[in-house]
Amino acid sequence: MNKMLKKILIGLAILIGVPLIIAVVFGLRFYNASKSMTPAETAKVNDSVFALKDKFVDAYFFKTKTGYFMVDAGMDAKNVEAEMKKLNVDPEKVKAIFLTHTDGDHIGGVGLFKNAAVYMHKDEEQMVNGQNGKFFFMRIKWAYQKYTLLNDNDTLSIDGIRIKIIHTPGHTPGSCCFLIGSQYLATGDNVAYKDKKFEHFIDFFNMDTKLQEESLKSLKELNTTKYILTGHHGIIIQ
Repeated sequence: MNKMLKKILIGLAILIGVPLIIAVVFGLRFYNASKSMTPAETAKVNDSVFALKDKFVDAYFFKTKTGYFMVDAGMDAKNVEAEMKKLNVDPEKVKAIFLTHTDGDHIGGVGLFKNAAVYMHKDEEQMVNGQNGKFFFMRIKWAYQKYTLLNDNDTLSIDGIRIKIIHTPGHTPGSCCFLIGSQYLATGDNVAYKDKKFEHFIDFFNMDTKLQEESLKSLKELNTTKYILTGHHGIIIQ
């Protein structure tokens, strides 16, 4: 085997081997990090609120006088649709989707809800227009209906139910929580719940854990609301 052929083979091995090693390491870290997730099962929380489990993530439905609105939308439209049948919720009656952030496991079902207006914090737009990405190989291009950008502390009302956005960056730049009425705080991936305590989310999945910790220090609603609706750690009733 001549030297040139050896160099070519070595080069090919590097080109194939390095990405493969990176993919395997990433996959193992993802698996180990996700093992600690404990999402709530698809079920009624009460007469007005429903949890939907899609693999390792939760989305939530709120019933109104004329339909429903959601916080996050699951990761796979087919899975979400199947779980919705268990709840007897019609996708066409969902009027709005409030996104805590735009990771794929929180936006994958958006396209199922053709009649829903979509809302996210203004700093999250960079995560869906190709400008920014969580990991170096991940750039999301928005493929769903138009969205509306919100500012910190903006408040909307749907059928008399008040929804307030609270900017809590760290997981992503535009990560936020939603205070719904006075009893519900939907946190997405802004907190984890371990040993009966709230803490920052799993570091592997955060873009800036220190910033998230600072965000949580000022999130007084964690201590003042009855229901904490998390993205991956179920429902905490205080």
